[in-house]
Amino acid sequence: MKHQVMVMVVLMVAVVAFGQSLAEIEKQRQIELQGPPQDFVLGEENVLADTYSGELSAASPLWDRVYACNVSPSCSATCSDSSQNGEYYEVIPIEVTSPENLECAVTASAISDTTMYVYCDPFNPAAPLANVIAWDDDDGSGNWSAFTAADGVLLQPGQTYYVVLSTFSPAVTGTFTIGFTSATVHVVPVELQRFSVE
Repeated sequence: MKHQVMVMVVLMVAVVAFGQSLAEIEKQRQIELQGPPQDFVLGEENVLADTYSGELSAASPLWDRVYACNVSPSCSATCSDSSQNGEYYEVIPIEVTSPENLECAVTASAISDTTMYVYCDPFNPAAPLANVIAWDDDDGSGNWSAFTAADGVLLQPGQTYYVVLSTFSPAVTGTFTIGFTSATVHVVPVELQRFSVE
């Protein structure tokens, strides 16, 4: 028992001495998995097809996000559970009118570090490992999220998909804008969303 307590104290002192929080340690681990962030530049040939602006606030819903997902157009991406729990999120329903790879990026945000997901219908925040197509952390500008055509997030017409914008760390709030540059992608207005009752 004394030995276990001593080891925990040494680890806590090491974390404090090196000035790294648990969030910074996980961030480094994600960089090792995903590679270093690259600045995303919106090319002149890409004109925004649609934009969505929102705000994460203390009134926003919370979830326990996932990370390190592979890309799976069949809605069965393999992900890991993040040690970061209790992040605010917002769900943006989108559709396309012809098959295409999703291209979108956080283009403005008061949130310094975002994460973004694409889910098939249905999206259930209580089951964040289900129906995942893709995940991104820092492929946008700075620590913002983005999906490019090269990511291979293939969307099909006649289906509603859900882009979920969240924060890297818990309890972070702020405004954001996502620009969609895919040719036929559009945000589905709330009054046009499809719902089913079981």
